[in-house]
Amino acid sequence: MRVHKFFVWVLLMLALTKVEALDLKVRLYSDQAIQRFLITPDSAKFRLLALHSDGSVLDTIYDIYPKDPSRTFVISVKGKRLQLKLGDESLGEYEGLYFEGLDSLHQFRITANKRNRSYFGGVRALVRGGQIQIVNIVDLEHYVAGVVESEAGHVPELEFFKAQAVLARTFALRNLGKHEAEGYNLKDDVSSQVYFSKAHYTHRDLILKAVAATRDTILVNKDCSLILSVFHANSGGMTVNSEDVWLKPVPELKSKIDSFSIGVGSYSWEKRINSQRFFSYFARMFGVKNDADLQKALLNFEQKERQKNFSYKGKSLKLTTVRHDFKLRSTYFTIELDGDEVLLKGKGFGHGVGLSQDGAIEMSKRGYSYKSILNHYFFEVELENKDYVLSY
Repeated sequence: MRVHKFFVWVLLMLALTKVEALDLKVRLYSDQAIQRFLITPDSAKFRLLALHSDGSVLDTIYDIYPKDPSRTFVISVKGKRLQLKLGDESLGEYEGLYFEGLDSLHQFRITANKRNRSYFGGVRALVRGGQIQIVNIVDLEHYVAGVVESEAGHVPELEFFKAQAVLARTFALRNLGKHEAEGYNLKDDVSSQVYFSKAHYTHRDLILKAVAATRDTILVNKDCSLILSVFHANSGGMTVNSEDVWLKPVPELKSKIDSFSIGVGSYSWEKRINSQRFFSYFARMFGVKNDADLQKALLNFEQKERQKNFSYKGKSLKLTTVRHDFKLRSTYFTIELDGDEVLLKGKGFGHGVGLSQDGAIEMSKRGYSYKSILNHYFFEVELENKDYVLSY
C-alpha cells in the first residue's frame, strides 16, 4: 500500500503539535476578551489539573468521582494567574487549569460573556495578555460534528452533511499547525471554522450519522495533497476562481456554472445606496471626476458571467474591494439608478469559491451523493481514507 506524501506530512504535524490520537486543540471564544467564565462538568468522572504557564501539568487539584457532577466552577483572571472557585469556596490561584473528562460522557458546559456552550473532551485555561485563553482539547470527529452543526446544521440533508463533514475534516488536518506557536491548532471563528458547540441541536442525530459514515475521509487533489476546502452560502449560479478572490490560483478551485444554486436559499439580494456616495466612491478610487461618463459606465455595467473587476479608462478596481467597502453579500451584481439612490441587484452570498452550501443542499435534495456534490464543486479531487496511516 502506497503512503501518500500528505499522509507523511499529517503524521509529522501530529508529532510536532503533540496531538495524540487525533485530538485537536481549538481555541474557544476566540473573537472575544474573556476575564471570567463558568464551567460545569457533565461527566460523572472528571479530573481537574493545575498547569504551569506553558500548559504542562503541575499537580492534581480534583481527582474524584462526585455523586453530583453538576458542579459549577468559576475561573477569573487575577493578575497573571487564574482564581478558581467552587461556589463561594476558593480553591486557590493557578497559572493554568485543565478540566479532563474521564468517562464516556466527558462533556462540559461553559458560560463566558453571557454565551452558553457545550463541548466534548477537555477544557484548558491559561492567562494570555491579561485575558483567559480557553482551549477545547477534543477528538477530531467530535470537532467535525460540531463544525457541521455550527456552519450548516439548519437543513436536514444527510448527503449535504456528509459533504460538509469531509470538508471540515480536511480543513482541520490541513491547518493543524496554523496556530501552533500560540499553543493550539485552530480557532472557533470564521478565521478557521465556526465551532460554537458540540453537535446537540435539532439535527444532531443526522449530523452524527453523516460524520460516522464519512469517518476518516478527506479530500485530496491530484498531487495527493489536502485541498483548500472552502465553501460559501450561495454561488449565485456561478462559482469563482480562487485567484479572483485571493492572490493564488488553485487548480481544484476553478469557476464553473452552478445551476443548483439558482433560485434557492440566499440566491438573490438587493441593496440601496445613496447615488452620490456611490458614484463619488468610484471617482475617488479611480482618481477621476464624478461626471456623466463615469456614471454612465457604472449604470451600464453588467455581469452575464461573474467578473473580477470593474474597469474604467484603462484602470481596474477589484469587485472584492467594492463588496468589502459597501458590505455587499457578493460581487455578482448589476446597478440601476432609482431616484437619488442606486439599486444594486445581486446574486449569491459569500466569496463564491469552492462549495456553494445552497447548491449542495439542493443536490442532496435531488438525490445526489456527497461524492457527487464534492466532485461538482472541486476539480480533479479524490476522496481518501486516512485511517490506514495510523499503522505506520
